Amino acid sequence: MRHLPLLLVPLLAGCGGGTPKADSVSDPVAQNVIEATAKGVPAKVAAATDCGNRPDFVPVYAGAQVTTCVSGGDGRAQHVSGNIVYWVQAEPAHVLGWSREQVNASGLGQRLSTPTLYSAGETAKRSVEIRVEPLNGGTRVTINWGRDV
Repeated sequence: MRHLPLLLVPLLAGCGGGTPKADSVSDPVAQNVIEATAKGVPAKVAAATDCGNRPDFVPVYAGAQVTTCVSGGDGRAQHVSGNIVYWVQAEPAHVLGWSREQVNASGLGQRLSTPTLYSAGETAKRSVEIRVEPLNGGTRVTINWGRDV
């Protein structure tokens, strides 16, 4: 399902004699890919930088209220990075422990672990850093990530 937008662009382009208009496609990720490719951005980079298409190694706790989601090319060829900030009604230690389990399950190796931060990655291909802090009876989580596309 993550790669559906990448498959849609060539398929739809072949059906209509060109790139489809974004408003003729109902999938928001595909809409973003279509708009970006019309501006010359490679489809796989456009799909990788869409916040609705975050990498599988970037965990977001159930019930989270996302306040910030930014991603894009980061100056390295075929590499994107992003930042997600969310608030959730749960204890910081619990959220960080759950996040650490999710990241470890994705195959990334631990780089740094403190009571408020967890960092993991693999050489230059994928990386993630998760910070937690108490806020309004819950937890504010800041995630920074990067990956090759």
